[in-house]
Amino acid sequence: MRSSCHDYPRLIARWRALARASGLRLLAIAQVDGYPVYCLKTPALSTAPGLYLSAGIHGDEPASTEGLLAWAQNHQASLRGLPLLLFPCLNPWGLARNQRSDASGNDVNRMFQGDIHPTTAAVRREVRPHRFSAAMLLHEDYDALGIYLYEHSRTPPFGELILQAAEALIPRDPRPKIDGRSARQGILRPRLSLKRFEEIGHPEAVWLHQIGCRRGVTFETPSEMALELRIQAQVAAIGRIVELQRKLAS
Repeated sequence: MRSSCHDYPRLIARWRALARASGLRLLAIAQVDGYPVYCLKTPALSTAPGLYLSAGIHGDEPASTEGLLAWAQNHQASLRGLPLLLFPCLNPWGLARNQRSDASGNDVNRMFQGDIHPTTAAVRREVRPHRFSAAMLLHEDYDALGIYLYEHSRTPPFGELILQAAEALIPRDPRPKIDGRSARQGILRPRLSLKRFEEIGHPEAVWLHQIGCRRGVTFETPSEMALELRIQAQVAAIGRIVELQRKLAS
């Protein structure tokens, strides 16, 4: 029996309740593979450099969607005052089926180079009027031995501080190479090769970096560990980047 964390209507019902209680609106931005895709935008985003948070672009990574919701529920009273653009689940068809891809077999996280996919086109449209000082993209990894992150930064990085916030729950991935790239204490800062991404497609993180987001973090939890622990680690990581973004904006 599929876990309730793959129940997309239930996920969105909880987001609707949260938005209503927070005085916010959950906005449908696209209809993809028979499912609505949503975003939540706070009033503070119109006047300050924002924080971009997204989850569920790979449907087999449910701690990302549950973690983002749990963090938002924990901060319901303060959400309106934070400059946030949240995407609760960017691949609902995949989440409902516990699959990485969309219904056509596309990896949506390789389609941000243009308006070539209805989801990425909608995200690009929502982002266009705003500036972002930081972004966190929430993921999981089947092969991971612990938490780790990718970081792209135009200013002094803060990936170390994010891992520190979550490693009491799940230790860092100790591997010196992750996905064929050099890692140091769970942090990967690869050079951005646009030629490479022209071949495989642009991930969300690369696109955000290209459009001027000052700091971008892709946070990964190990999907073979207990779900509740992974959710808690996601919540801790989100909490830390929100705290850091607020300090940068002050």
